[in-house]
Amino acid sequence: MSTRLTIKEILAKTTAHFKKYELQTPRLDAEVLLADLLGMERIELYVNFDRPLETEEVDQYRKRVIQRSKRIPVAYIIGYQEFMSLEFKVNDQVLIPRPETEHLVETALEKIESLTKESLQVVELCTGSGAVVISLAKQLGELAVTKEIDYVATDISKSALEIAQENASKHGVLEWIEFLSGDLLVPLEDLANKADLLLANPPYIATEEWEQLQPEVKREPELALKAGEDGLEFYRRIISGAESVIAEQGLLGLEIGLGQAEAVQKLLLDKGFIEVEVIDDYAEIPRVIFAKKSS
Repeated sequence: MSTRLTIKEILAKTTAHFKKYELQTPRLDAEVLLADLLGMERIELYVNFDRPLETEEVDQYRKRVIQRSKRIPVAYIIGYQEFMSLEFKVNDQVLIPRPETEHLVETALEKIESLTKESLQVVELCTGSGAVVISLAKQLGELAVTKEIDYVATDISKSALEIAQENASKHGVLEWIEFLSGDLLVPLEDLANKADLLLANPPYIATEEWEQLQPEVKREPELALKAGEDGLEFYRRIISGAESVIAEQGLLGLEIGLGQAEAVQKLLLDKGFIEVEVIDDYAEIPRVIFAKKSS
């Protein structure tokens, strides 16, 4: 790459290069990588199309292009991902937060407002980067919700919990959230029948589906994605143990994968949960399930 390439020229070359590697969003990837490198918003690239790049900028960008060509996710290259209008640090120890998971947070916000108790216990399993519980705490804090809310988040990966704690500190909610290391419900012995809202975006990729995933996704932690032959392993484990953790009339909220709504509904009903509600995402795909613990 020439040291005097302009922003417009280098984006065009990089987009063409990424197309050869059959990346799904070549232009977007090229723009995000460059905008982050230059400390700009993507829209600013267009305003500065004719700006020549310095030698050091070209060299640094080339390294990023090589990484992306190796199918390393953009979020891992730049070190963060936006979720619920907040920036979350990510690396290859945590799942990259997806836009569809925002439906879990948005529905949880609605449910919390509808709960009549003045003091609430909110728990998230498989917290990863902490995006769900941190977004929830941040939003409720900004809304000045009058309820007193305690948050607990668990993850089996200590590396993930370190990232989650960094993100919580960055967004000013670290003192509100207790992060516990352990497998699913195991660290929650002290919360027997106390959780008013139990949330999880657990692994839900079936073995056969795993083989068909994009190379980028396979670079994310298998621990946060793979869920046995049918993709329901973690739903079974969570739902079977949730009743002992959730308070009377408390709620369980789960993100689900494509085509899993009916099976997860059945698991919930078989365990005696009531008022099972399936919420679609913006593509009208069943994405979130909420259910109430029977009294």
